[in-house]
Amino acid sequence: MKLQFLGTGAGLPAKFRNTQSFVFNFMQELKECWMFDCGEATQHQILRTNIKPTKITKIFISHLHADHILGLIGFLSSRNFLLDSKESGVTIYGPVGIRQFVKQNLLFTHCSLNFDVKYVEFSSEQCIIDNKTVVVSTYPLNHNIECFGYKIIFKNQKGSLDAEKLKKLGIMPGPFYKNIKEQDSFVYNETTYNSSEFLSEDKPKKEIAIIPDTRYFPQLNEFVKNSDIIISECTYLDEKDAHHARKNYHLSILDIENFITESTVKRLFLTHISARYDVDTEKSVVEKIDKTIKVSIAHDLDEYNL
Repeated sequence: MKLQFLGTGAGLPAKFRNTQSFVFNFMQELKECWMFDCGEATQHQILRTNIKPTKITKIFISHLHADHILGLIGFLSSRNFLLDSKESGVTIYGPVGIRQFVKQNLLFTHCSLNFDVKYVEFSSEQCIIDNKTVVVSTYPLNHNIECFGYKIIFKNQKGSLDAEKLKKLGIMPGPFYKNIKEQDSFVYNETTYNSSEFLSEDKPKKEIAIIPDTRYFPQLNEFVKNSDIIISECTYLDEKDAHHARKNYHLSILDIENFITESTVKRLFLTHISARYDVDTEKSVVEKIDKTIKVSIAHDLDEYNL
């Protein structure tokens, strides 16, 4: 599981910060990548990474402000030229209106996609994905237009099979491997084995909270309470600018400190950073936050193992 930031700026692009976007590499867990928001020039940022656009099969849009969606049409159009077939469609999740935005822009730019695009629109808190591996739900935020956060919960998973150990018994890779992993025991050559002997440790549940543009409100504390990882906007890093955050429907570092105090968070990523802050300000912010939490102020193209 990896996380890479493509744009970490607030509102306007800056010399060293593009507009908002980041990508989860879930190839090991789900065989796909997920993009969250797609600001202008996101596809240019991808060219500077190892991300393959064809592997991005889900795009989650938080809200319809320009700095979060203006790169979407360009990304879809370019992805069009990288596919040999319709086998790799895209599902776009977002507030009501994202379907119209994409369809109208594709129409006016005479862009015909050779892959399927599905839309999941919402206007309230709801579960939008639920399968044997992961659950994703939306969460209404308090921005100056309708805006949603997301919570991703990876369910408890059995560990990986030790293929080499199984081969030593004479069991070669094949459909039987699936039976071994799904059952508590199995029989081979008239001998019963415990499946746990051939599995690594179970992978515990992992909860990721994503907080795009919002003003602080008390319910955020509950939203992030059980999160292992939080990715949050923090437009105003200096506590002296907290009044600007309230006025402009964004978060300040004081708001971040407020809602992490009651949470179980282990990794905290701050993005959507105003261009007014320098490296010294960033360092002072990291030093002040609870030392039990690993804090990263994201920069464009930063990549992290989760």
